[in-house]
Amino acid sequence: MPFTQSDILLLAKQPHVVRVLSSLLKHSHYTVASTSLEEQALAQIDRKPPFLIILAGDTQHWSQPLLRKLRHAANVHRITLVALTDFHTPRWMHQNEAPGFDGFLVYPLGGEVLSSLVESAHARQALSLAM
Repeated sequence: MPFTQSDILLLAKQPHVVRVLSSLLKHSHYTVASTSLEEQALAQIDRKPPFLIILAGDTQHWSQPLLRKLRHAANVHRITLVALTDFHTPRWMHQNEAPGFDGFLVYPLGGEVLSSLVESAHARQALSLAM
């Protein structure tokens, strides 16, 4: 049976978002890495690809090359890639405005929603690697 990664990568420019998400994920049996730097995120993905990447904040604050590289890595490593936006400024983008995301979430998240996302992303990767 192929090896599946057991990491979640949080990319967020706002430290409070990382703290909240990390706190919600602390009870899972998965490791969580977080960064606000694009270069660190890409290096982390190269070292040990996660099964889930959560990109927090307005996607306009992230570079288009980063978004393309994340989508490429997601395709290669079967990573679930989701964007997280604030509840007071949700920007429901058309797929052609933010191509490549597997889904969109609104912050703040409840623990049950995040747990469901994590388990779904892990199962998705495990099933795709088993095929």
